[in-house]
Amino acid sequence: IKASRLRPLVPRESKRWGDLYRGRSAVEREFGRLKNEYGLAPLRVRGIERVALHAVLTMLARLSQALARARVVRLAA
Repeated sequence: IKASRLRPLVPRESKRWGDLYRGRSAVEREFGRLKNEYGLAPLRVRGIERVALHAVLTMLARLSQALARARVVRLAA
């Protein structure tokens, strides 16, 4: 079965679609942050290995920031 824009596999009015869309928008928001705030969009390196390393280090920086924020919140409580 192939989905199209007019006939999606999950009906748009359903609760499941709302849950999926919320998850997707959260992921897209994070991708936007990685590209704009953390410099994944204007790459200054060449080669697949260097690009992959740059992406992994960028995501590691983002995850460490989120972990530090979660620890601060946990200690404050």
